[in-house]
Amino acid sequence: MGVGLGALFGIVALLGAGVTAVSSYNYAIRDAQGLDTAGLLTNSGLAFGVAIVAASLALVAIHVYAE
Repeated sequence: MGVGLGALFGIVALLGAGVTAVSSYNYAIRDAQGLDTAGLLTNSGLAFGVAIVAASLALVAIHVYAE
């Protein structure tokens, strides 16, 4: 069970990290072009938070259910 939960939260962490990278990249490009960047930093910050929490839960799940 620990491996399954660890893998699930690991995938969520990777998705959160990916959204963080994409949002930050889009912010940099749109800011350099002088376009509207509303919400991109908020999305990036929330995705980063999700990634950190999911990675922490993955580690906890692996260690709690370790035999």
